[in-house]
Amino acid sequence: GETISTTTYDSIDDYSIGHSTSAPCLFSEMELNTRAFFPSGAHMVSGESQGRFLTQLTAMAREGRVLELGTFSGYATACFWEGARDAGAAMQTTGNKDHGPYILTMERDRRAFQLAHAQLKVIGEQGMEGAAKEMAALRDDPSSLPELQDTKITLPPLDGVAACDMWHVTDALATVEELAAGKGGDDQPAPFDIVFVDADKTRLLDYVEACLANDNVLKKGGMILVDNVLWKGLVLEASQGSFTSVADTHDAGKEELRKNRRARKLATQMHRFNEAIAKDERVDVQLFPIRDGLSMIRKK
Repeated sequence: GETISTTTYDSIDDYSIGHSTSAPCLFSEMELNTRAFFPSGAHMVSGESQGRFLTQLTAMAREGRVLELGTFSGYATACFWEGARDAGAAMQTTGNKDHGPYILTMERDRRAFQLAHAQLKVIGEQGMEGAAKEMAALRDDPSSLPELQDTKITLPPLDGVAACDMWHVTDALATVEELAAGKGGDDQPAPFDIVFVDADKTRLLDYVEACLANDNVLKKGGMILVDNVLWKGLVLEASQGSFTSVADTHDAGKEELRKNRRARKLATQMHRFNEAIAKDERVDVQLFPIRDGLSMIRKK
């Protein structure tokens, strides 16, 4: 008769991962590197379930072109890059900033940019399947990240198919608005299939507006993905106008009060964004409760 698996799972997330195509080993190394270089920010990586979702979306995109706003340590960037490579392979074409499979990623934090560059450079040179060992070696000396002088870096194309550029920017929104106005000069890329927004949560509607105002940044029918739209589940309390899980108590210290204040502010910002974008007739919206919430916004 049919053999039933005896594998046990601790959570629905683990079960889902166990019944999906496995991510290349290098992604586990990227998570460990993020933990080594950014101990307090390790939770910010997309993680395997969402990462595989991003890869699949990119592979299905028309040209595999993605603009990522908020590189952090490069985990999601690598997911998009893998999907862009698959899209290019399916189309039997290579990409650059003007056409075909291409990733442009922007980051403000200098140290995050350095770690992402170190990791993505390994992927570009070694490929997805061959990068794990060299990726693991990066955390042997967490103080060894090379200083980067350039603010715009072109990586080796992944498997000779998908191109990837990294920009270190002081203000991603200003840069995107410049591209939307067609003022990128020689660096102006062709429009993208997907724009992934994991940047300043207080200006999300401005990022979306830059994508919807014309077709210079995002193609018609293209997708805007906004991360963290459930903000640890606190948007539910924000929608009710009353916070209980992050309410201030009489014995709270200054640090706890500061964290509570920030959590309430950002949850409220996220709820306002979710309310506004759901009512915008220029788009169709689907909010997915995966990880910390991912909003998929299709430009009509």
